Amino acid sequence: MFKNPVMRFLSSIKLAIFLLLTLAATSIIGTILPQGQPLAFYFQRYGESLGQIIRLLHLHDTYHSWWYVTLLALFSLNLTLCSFKRLPFSLELFRRDPLAVDPEKLLRMPVARELRLKSPFKELEPRLEKLLSQKFGRLEKASFEDGFLFLKDRFRWSYFSVYVVHFSLLIIIVGAIIGAVWGFRGGITLMEGESTDQVLVRSKKERAIPLGFTIRCDRFYIDFYPNGMPKEYRSDVTILENGKEVLKGAIRVNAPLTYKDITFYQSSYNTFAKVRLRILKGPRQKELEIAPFSQASWEEAHLRVGLLDFSQAHGLPAARIWMAKEGEAPVAFWVLKGHPRRIELGGEPVIVTLEEAVPVYATGLQVKKDPGVSVVWLGFSLLILGIFAALFFAHQRYWVAVLPGNKSSRVILAAFSPKARQKVRQTIEELAAEIKELEQSS
Repeated sequence: MFKNPVMRFLSSIKLAIFLLLTLAATSIIGTILPQGQPLAFYFQRYGESLGQIIRLLHLHDTYHSWWYVTLLALFSLNLTLCSFKRLPFSLELFRRDPLAVDPEKLLRMPVARELRLKSPFKELEPRLEKLLSQKFGRLEKASFEDGFLFLKDRFRWSYFSVYVVHFSLLIIIVGAIIGAVWGFRGGITLMEGESTDQVLVRSKKERAIPLGFTIRCDRFYIDFYPNGMPKEYRSDVTILENGKEVLKGAIRVNAPLTYKDITFYQSSYNTFAKVRLRILKGPRQKELEIAPFSQASWEEAHLRVGLLDFSQAHGLPAARIWMAKEGEAPVAFWVLKGHPRRIELGGEPVIVTLEEAVPVYATGLQVKKDPGVSVVWLGFSLLILGIFAALFFAHQRYWVAVLPGNKSSRVILAAFSPKARQKVRQTIEELAAEIKELEQSS
C-alpha cells in the first residue's frame, strides 16, 4: 500500500510538517486580520489590491474558507496514513515475547550488569524473587535448563500513546470542520424593546439565519469614564419561545449569554435619539414625537416628518429632519435645540423647534454558533492524556537472569527503554546494590 509514490507522499513526515506550518501561518493571518466584516470594510482599509486578495481567498472569514477546510482535511488524511503506516511496527513490538530471550545476550543491552554471588543457585532463587516482587510488584518468570529468568514489563501499552495523540488531533480537526460547515458567526443590532429571531451572517454574501427562538433587548446600560470613553456596557435581554419568556439574562463584555448552543457576546453599541418637535404653521401649531427610524404625521396640515440623523453641535443636541407636504418632495434640514428653524414648504413658512432629544441606545451583539465545540473539547482532553502518557509512562523492561556457576551463581541484570534510558540505568544500579546487600546478609 505504501509502496505507491502518491501514498508515500501523503503519509510522509515532510507533508505533515508543511501542513502544520501552513495551518499555523494561516491561523496567524486569521487572528491579525479582522474577521466577519463587510467586504467594503477591507477595500476601504487595505486598498483595492489587498481587498481583492482578501475577497478571492475568503480571508475575511478564514476559518470557514474552502481552502482552510481543505488543509484540515488533508492534514487529517496525512495523520491517518502515518498512523496506519507505523501501526504494524508498534503491534510487533507489543506482541513480542520479552521472555523468549537468550540470557547470555542480555549483556549486549545498552544497560546491563553482571553479578557473581557466592550463594548457591537453588538458595538464591526464592530470596531473589521476594526482593524483585517487593521492588517491582507482579513479575513474569520463565525457567530453562540452566537457570531462570524474571521479567518486569512496565507500561507496554505506552506504544499506543502516540496513536491516542493522533486520534485526538483527528477529533479536534473533525470538531473544527463541524464548526466551519454547520456553525456561523454573525451580528444583530437591537434597540430597547426590539426583538428578532434572525441573525445576519456575512460570508460570501449577507444572509439571515433563523435562531429558532426570539431574543428581546429589555434595556441597555452604558457607563462612561470622565473623559467620555465608554467604561462598561450591558444588555438585559429576554429569550422567548412561542411567545413565552424562557430565560432572562445580562450580556456584558467578556460575559456572554448562551442558549441552545448559540452564544451572544456584547460587542458594540450605537446611539440614536427620540426627538420632540414643535411645528408652527400659520396660526396653528403641533407637537410631534419621532422615534428612531420612524416618522410622524400632522393630519390637519397634511405634513409628514421624519428623523434622519442626530448629533451634537456647540454642546447642544441637533437633529436632521425631513419634512414633506402631501404630494410634494421632502425637504431635509438641521435644527438645533433652542434655535427655531424657519423653512419654506409649498410656498408657506413653517417654523420647527427642537424641544427635546432623548438618546436611545442600540446594542450590538455578536452571535456565534459552533456545534463542534464539544467535539474539540473531547479531542483536547484525549490529547492531554496521550501526551501525558507518552511523557511519563515510557515503556520499561527489566530482566533478571540467574544462572548457576561453579559453587556460585551468576546474576545478569538488563533493561531497555526507548525514552526513559536514564531511569532504567538508575534502577539497574539500585537493584545491583540491593542484590549485593542481600548476598551479604545471607
